[in-house]
Amino acid sequence: MTALRRAWPAAVVLLVIAVRYAEPIQDGDLFWHMAYARQMLERGTLRLDHSGFAWMPDASDMLYCAWLAELVLYGLWERLGAWSLFALRYGVVAAVAALAWLQARRLGIARSPLVPVVVLAVALGAYAGSLVKPELFSLLAASLVVFVLFRIKREPEERRALRCVWMLPLLVLLWVNTHGAFIIAAPILAAAVIGETLNRVWTPGLALSARVHRHLVGAAVTALATVVVNPYGLSYPRQLVADYVLGARARPDAAWNVAHTGFGARIGSALHPEELAVLMAVVLVALGAARAVRGPRGARVDWTILLVNGAAIPFFFLWGRTTYWWPLVFAPSAFLLAADVRALGAARPAWTRARPLREATVAVFVYLAAVACWGAWARPFPQSWLGFGIGYVNPVVEAEYVARHRLGPRLYNVGDAGGYLLWRLGPTVKVMADSRSFPYLSWFDEHYAFVHGRDFDDFTTRHPADAAVIDLDKRELLDRFLASPNWRLVFFGPTSAVFVPRERAVPPADADLAGRLENLRNATTALRALDLAERVGDEPGVRMLLGQLETTLAHQVGDADRERVRTARGRLGG
Repeated sequence: MTALRRAWPAAVVLLVIAVRYAEPIQDGDLFWHMAYARQMLERGTLRLDHSGFAWMPDASDMLYCAWLAELVLYGLWERLGAWSLFALRYGVVAAVAALAWLQARRLGIARSPLVPVVVLAVALGAYAGSLVKPELFSLLAASLVVFVLFRIKREPEERRALRCVWMLPLLVLLWVNTHGAFIIAAPILAAAVIGETLNRVWTPGLALSARVHRHLVGAAVTALATVVVNPYGLSYPRQLVADYVLGARARPDAAWNVAHTGFGARIGSALHPEELAVLMAVVLVALGAARAVRGPRGARVDWTILLVNGAAIPFFFLWGRTTYWWPLVFAPSAFLLAADVRALGAARPAWTRARPLREATVAVFVYLAAVACWGAWARPFPQSWLGFGIGYVNPVVEAEYVARHRLGPRLYNVGDAGGYLLWRLGPTVKVMADSRSFPYLSWFDEHYAFVHGRDFDDFTTRHPADAAVIDLDKRELLDRFLASPNWRLVFFGPTSAVFVPRERAVPPADADLAGRLENLRNATTALRALDLAERVGDEPGVRMLLGQLETTLAHQVGDADRERVRTARGRLGG
């Protein structure tokens, strides 16, 4: 019974990870990254050529360095299959949670009811960096860097502390060659160095030894120097600083990139960022207040904890893609504070030992686990589902139609779908644009207007193409193609509609693509397809989609959409 009581929180954390991260490949970025890997292997160079994937202008002046991650992802896909990428994602998320738990274990608080809550918060907060693409490696690298930084703070043996310190440059070196988010390590490392310096001056009871402190400064400087060890040398970090710190290059493409959305736009999402923010803030403030009582270590403020959290918190609120940084820093910070509170002994505030606090902590843990699992089942992200495969953001069946009918070689398409299209159809068929977006900055405004249904006639006259693959969620552009006298719809699947010039003869869809709308696993996707099926008079398609929305997908349909389904059924006549 005692063993069960100790094991159930870990089992729940693993269950939540298993359910929350049971998703298809949502992001089309994976496919252009693998196309880059294929290019590197074919040409025998780690330097990328961004051109050749699109028929519209695609500049190659942007340096992009993720070669190590791209080759790993491509190798797994080619050698083992897609399942290995899902296993990789699970492995990274589990490692992030395990590193947090190891911090608690080393500090002797692994049995505290606070630990499962914090570990679960880290596992859920890691989501933004966990999509299957090079950013997944940034999540792992960031977790390892934070783990090392906090481990040296309580490492009693100086020799081991020094070994940990000098792991930092090695981690940064690998990170530089896997994903550009390594630049975020700079403020974290700087905050740690400054914090430890302030600890030596103002709170020596919490400070590193003089020798370890000197080595930490040296390791941080060495880590800075390693950023030039990449296929582009100094030019790569210099470009990143110029673009992302100094704003030297205008990036209008951020306007439609959900990864750049602020905190306000994410409130109410399935990832519960507001609950995580409140939880992390309350835990740190409460433990900091309890820790403020003078105890065995004789110090009230740990400047490293304060400054490192201060460096990470802005990334949680400013950009959706960097929200995982604060949870990674929050976990070891909370555990260090909790360990110090426990070490206060008799001086420990009475409220920290109160039974209601323990019960409330367990309740929060159960709540987080329940809403995460329920959300994965009942409220999956648009074009996703609880399970595996290739998500509906990628036009899989539509690309097969284009390939079998040899449409092209120039496609109109929306950037989101371009990654999969260039992977599946290239090099014989070229896309208009893809989700890389940076090669297309010279004409981005023109692209943006076209995708939003503006300047349609002028754009198609200036830039004629042979076919179009238009995402169903881009309603304005879809309307323009449907209304155009020069284009006609020949096929649509769960993700996109395929159009060809009106005079072009195209045979009906192949028999094996006839089930393109069967067994859908996302209600939002089915509703978009239903809207188009009704508009073009595809009665069999309407019946098929309504049947799923009323049965297998009914648990995902909200009240407003449920009325929409009833109305559609009424128009169909039963």
